[in-house]
Amino acid sequence: MAGRAIVTGANSGIGLATALRLAGDGFEVFAGARRPEALEGIAEAAAAAGVEGVRPTLIDVVDDASVADAIGAIAAEGPVAVLVNNAGITGAGSVEETPLEQWRAMWETNVAGVVRCTQAVLPSMREARAGRIVNISSSSAITSPPLMAPYASTKSAVEAISESLQAEVAPFGIRVIAVRAGTILTPIWGKSEAPPEGTAYPAARDFLLKVLSHQLTTSGVAPEAVADAIAEAVAADAPPIRTMVGDAQVLHDLKENHGDELFEVYFLDDEAFRVRYAEMSGIAYWG
Repeated sequence: MAGRAIVTGANSGIGLATALRLAGDGFEVFAGARRPEALEGIAEAAAAAGVEGVRPTLIDVVDDASVADAIGAIAAEGPVAVLVNNAGITGAGSVEETPLEQWRAMWETNVAGVVRCTQAVLPSMREARAGRIVNISSSSAITSPPLMAPYASTKSAVEAISESLQAEVAPFGIRVIAVRAGTILTPIWGKSEAPPEGTAYPAARDFLLKVLSHQLTTSGVAPEAVADAIAEAVAADAPPIRTMVGDAQVLHDLKENHGDELFEVYFLDDEAFRVRYAEMSGIAYWG
């Protein structure tokens, strides 16, 4: 299956890797970014990879006009075979202390952005009676650790949207795939997204930083692993509604097998957590 694909948030990380992979598979890829200065970087990355068919495109997923203009122009040129809703932002903070404007920013990008782009592309897909919509989710959607509620809640919403959407568009030959990514070695986790110092929840902050550091060094996978999973799902005749990447499967199995006990271990001290988590998952944390 080749054709024309749109990838949002394609200036780095999973988005860039996916744009390059799909172009390598023969797609004409409209690689979206919200900042004009990022478009040159996409073109340079494609040239460095020796990949043709990547068309850097200005798409700001939080801007109605930007999405309508960009996707409208793309669809006017011909059917869109694939939409990858990848653009997203993250951040960490307690429910109490995270400002509402930060909650809104994450929801506007991670949730409304997905809906906005999906609404724009669906008319052409329904007319063609074919298409693939890929929504990037996260293991945080089902296993939200302390201080991750703002981000995790957006990914839970993405999975709920994906389920309803699949039921709605199936009669039109369209498939929806939620790619649940585990720990990914991506620039999305920068200093500005780390849990703030001076929090009223210092133990939770220390725990989260320790867990993230451990996961990044032991089970983190490159963005290309997600891109490969997306390419395989897009090419499948009947892709599953969910695809797990990296340690997402381990976390999924933990939730399935241990339920609420998974959340109880967060309240244990370091050594007790390490021992109990290893018993449940087979994964040894910090020592």
